Amino acid sequence: MILGFYYHYAVYQADGKNYLPGFLGCFVDSLATEVERLLLICHCTTNNDNNLYDYALQATNIEVVPIAPRSAAWHRHLFHQRILKPAKDKLAQADFLIVRSPTPLAPFFNKIVPQHKLVYLVVGDYEESVKQMPTRNLRDWIMKKYVMRNDALFKKEMKRTSILVNAPSLYEKYHSQAKRIETIKTTTLSSKSFFERKALFPNNEIKLLYTGRIDAAKGLFELIEALYQLRNKQNARTFSLHVVGWEDQPSKPVENALRRKAENLGVLQHVYFHGKKRIGDELNTFYRMADIYVIPSYHEGFPRTIWEAMANGLPVIATTVGAIPQYLKTKQDALLIEPKNSEAITNAVFELTNQQLLAQQLVENGYRLAKENTLEIQTKKMISILHQWKQSDVFSN
Repeated sequence: MILGFYYHYAVYQADGKNYLPGFLGCFVDSLATEVERLLLICHCTTNNDNNLYDYALQATNIEVVPIAPRSAAWHRHLFHQRILKPAKDKLAQADFLIVRSPTPLAPFFNKIVPQHKLVYLVVGDYEESVKQMPTRNLRDWIMKKYVMRNDALFKKEMKRTSILVNAPSLYEKYHSQAKRIETIKTTTLSSKSFFERKALFPNNEIKLLYTGRIDAAKGLFELIEALYQLRNKQNARTFSLHVVGWEDQPSKPVENALRRKAENLGVLQHVYFHGKKRIGDELNTFYRMADIYVIPSYHEGFPRTIWEAMANGLPVIATTVGAIPQYLKTKQDALLIEPKNSEAITNAVFELTNQQLLAQQLVENGYRLAKENTLEIQTKKMISILHQWKQSDVFSN
């Protein structure tokens, strides 16, 4: 099978290598191992000032197919034909083109590939994202209107397109709209990602860990408040918070606000910002030094970081948003709490540290779930689905 793939992150080209953000790069490499050739349709860049592009693609059967450099979302929307045209001839060779979505160009790929070859890999929901976007000024209002317009065009195209979704909630939302639909799970785990923890909470200090994008909607302000509450309740243990991740804006307004909040609460010396770490050994070092993983997001699909934490033997505290409660049962696989509630985080941490049998059960069940959701397993499933669809198209024609 010859497979095309597109997502809106650029490819950083340097020293004869092609780099992607780690979460995307390991997925693309995994796809390439299952096909004859992978056509990577991409914007290209020579700028890596923020070190976003930290994963060098390894597969030798990946062919980079450059299109216009990445521009503002509205620009890609308006000038989609000019942007996508350079990929048209090359994609004529492909059996399918997977477009990871939502993305501004998603509604327009039918202009360069036949509809039966187009597959949307849907991992999020613009409509839900808009509900969380603030409207502070005219620019915010215009942006929300644009996103909703793009989402409407995307849904219109779904009716003639096959889609893969990574959450039961997305399946329920789109199964009546899409031509064909199947569920897969998105992950960064390989069979080498796993770590069996010998003991829970071996030290007096409990190290809480968050990994991912640094954004207020991830519940990080509530997490700072919870750290303050944990340290100020009578308890034999002490607590610290470790944040591993990146912020989209180089000036780091959210991280700076988090630091100010921690300083105002008197806990700044117990909060550690480690920056972005490479997927694999570098990132796993932090999972393995931590005691509890906490992701108190306001909204999510299903965070791949939960699988990463579980693979590294951590008990998980997460919020009841998106697909999280559809994949995980509280007090069986994780502790699930309501979002925007620092006291709920505090109580969940105390529950785990005071009930080690519960914590051990979460670790064991989480580890088992993660084993079922490696890149190797999920990529093989995805390619198998595509082969079935290809056969179906042959017979129908």
